[in-house]
Amino acid sequence: MVTIAFRTLLIYLILLFTMRLMGKRQIGELEVTELVTTLLVSEIASIPITNQDIPVLHAVIPIFLLLILEVLSSWLPLRLPFLKILFSPSPTPLIRNGGLCPEALDSNRISAEELMTEVRQKGYSDLSQIEEAILESNGKVTLVPKPEFATPNASQLGLQPKEEPLHHIVFCGGRISKPGLKMIGKDAAWFRRELTRRHYTANMLYCATANSKGELTLIEKEKQP
Repeated sequence: MVTIAFRTLLIYLILLFTMRLMGKRQIGELEVTELVTTLLVSEIASIPITNQDIPVLHAVIPIFLLLILEVLSSWLPLRLPFLKILFSPSPTPLIRNGGLCPEALDSNRISAEELMTEVRQKGYSDLSQIEEAILESNGKVTLVPKPEFATPNASQLGLQPKEEPLHHIVFCGGRISKPGLKMIGKDAAWFRRELTRRHYTANMLYCATANSKGELTLIEKEKQP
């Protein structure tokens, strides 16, 4: 039992390190090479955990080899663009100039019902409202509505909206978040000064957010009855 637990922990740490090196895209937007790598890594990693007769090294070496191949498959097309078609399919128009592309749908095995589902999920009621629909290399569908169905922006409405910088978590779990403060160009000393100025202590807070303008939002802990 101890051996299995140790092997599981070791493989977990190795996978965590490997996925971290693969980058953030590996978590959400998988392309063909990334999907293949993920499937192979998960299969290889499970072998030494379930079979104690197989050395852990027999999983570690293939995992790092797959990591190298994945990095190369991402790096090489950037240096040699003609290789991109080998590692990643090109975007495919499913609707062009307001007209459906049946051949593209058939070749990608996408039914009109599936495309309609994508349209509804993006907030449109009919295919006729879409000017362009593109199947991206990661399998997602990008929709561009016709002008009359597009949501107007502030410029088109003649408005000048107030700039609202993005807020980041700067305090949570009883600790100051240095990465959050770095994102807004502040430091821990600034946060402590702001708490003092507002007559707060860290023990009173559940979390806090702030933006690059120095606007601070303090969320207190729930008071016990």
